[in-house]
Amino acid sequence: MRRIAKIIFDFFEIHLASFIFLILIFSIVVQVFSRYVFDHPIPPLFELSIYSFVWVIYLGAPLAKRYRKHIRFDILHRKLPRKVQLFIEIFFDILTNIILLIILIPTIKYSFCSLKIKTFVFKVSFTYLILCFPIFIVLLFIHNSVWIYYYIMEILGKKVPSMENPPWQ
Repeated sequence: MRRIAKIIFDFFEIHLASFIFLILIFSIVVQVFSRYVFDHPIPPLFELSIYSFVWVIYLGAPLAKRYRKHIRFDILHRKLPRKVQLFIEIFFDILTNIILLIILIPTIKYSFCSLKIKTFVFKVSFTYLILCFPIFIVLLFIHNSVWIYYYIMEILGKKVPSMENPPWQ
């Protein structure tokens, strides 16, 4: 089960996000080249870069949470005793999960209500473009839940499973 989950998470958070990131880089490079060398912008690439940027952000954030590498302000947090740090982490992860659960259903409903709205240039359903947000919610909820479990295990003095190395190391 753990191996299947890792394959699914790696697909969305690493492989799909990397592929979309390559599309983003390609579209921006070609746009800059066509705009400043040929003085002729390419609107489809502009639209593609916007949507790929959004997808990369919403697939990359759960990856950062997965490895606890997301940006955080922890100057005071690091000064606290470890058990207090763990309780704070649990509190905020539970709070985040509650908010994610509250917004999940309306987000899915909105995603599928947008089926009739088409993008300006490509004329594809807007649903495909904003579907990254419900995926983001589910992935982030799962990673938060796993960290809550790890924190509780550490508080109880049980052995916490070792984390795999991030793919960028």
